[in-house]
Amino acid sequence: MTSLGIEGGACPAQCGRTGGDLFGKEGSDPMKTRVKLGMVATVSAIAMLATVADARHQWRKYEWAYDGTEIDAPVIDNTSGGGWSTRVGQAVNDWNKSSRIKAGVPVPKGTNTNCNFVLGQIHVCNADYGSTGWLGIASISINGNEIIAGYTKLNDYYFNQPNYNTEDWKQLVTCQEIGHDYGLAHQNENFMTDATTSCMEYTSWPAGNTTPDQHDYDQLEAMYAVSDGTTGGGGKGGRPGGKPAKLPSVGNTPDSWGNPIEFLPNGKPHVYERQFKGYRVITHVTWTIEAAAEQGDHYDPGPRQHSGDRHFDF
Repeated sequence: MTSLGIEGGACPAQCGRTGGDLFGKEGSDPMKTRVKLGMVATVSAIAMLATVADARHQWRKYEWAYDGTEIDAPVIDNTSGGGWSTRVGQAVNDWNKSSRIKAGVPVPKGTNTNCNFVLGQIHVCNADYGSTGWLGIASISINGNEIIAGYTKLNDYYFNQPNYNTEDWKQLVTCQEIGHDYGLAHQNENFMTDATTSCMEYTSWPAGNTTPDQHDYDQLEAMYAVSDGTTGGGGKGGRPGGKPAKLPSVGNTPDSWGNPIEFLPNGKPHVYERQFKGYRVITHVTWTIEAAAEQGDHYDPGPRQHSGDRHFDF
């Protein structure tokens, strides 16, 4: 991990919120502005077009079963050390502010770095997963488009390094990956901007992006608006204390995630799909800034939209 403390640089015209300083924040802290300026040289390597915050940011059509009551899939806390349990609890509390989610207090489960799929549950794990290029991943097991299990992994390999060893980075990624487990995509996928106040955003400046915002809550209400005729608000069949079914999980590297199905504008894959008998596993990757800057094989410099990337405006 290299230092991002490079002085100088200029913000492209599309950077940040409108108005205010170079990154669009009126009355911003001058010290924070200098820090942001110091990151521009690295961030500018990311070949991404500007996007506008979009309240329509469902992750394709993936949803938990919904019977008109809150999605109550329990969040199982497998994290250990480093304050992760507190962050998981905060993220769950923030998502529970949605009228469509009622996960309850995270259930401690001890340490399980593998973070297996368990039917009707969302598991959260942390570990030093190594130099994988990602800060966090969210995987969901789906039957058709119905989410039947989910998990979040948080990579201490990077969070123990100075560039990402901050509460803002850790809380943003925790909140975002759990948000993916509920079926949300991003409002913005341009690391060169800080376009929203939501954790469901790619940004290089995580301060102020550690919780959901109203767009996220509105999207959840739109997704879970009408009962689909099922019984149980998502997780009622998988409460701790019973014997919920375990499902095969995927690993920590792209070769275990299956085929890439969604790409950043520079061609870097960030969503993968793997087929199992009777169901699929979809994995969303939150790359580090440096890894996201690497041009992928799917790069197309033309003004086109990749299949599935519905939240890009060209």
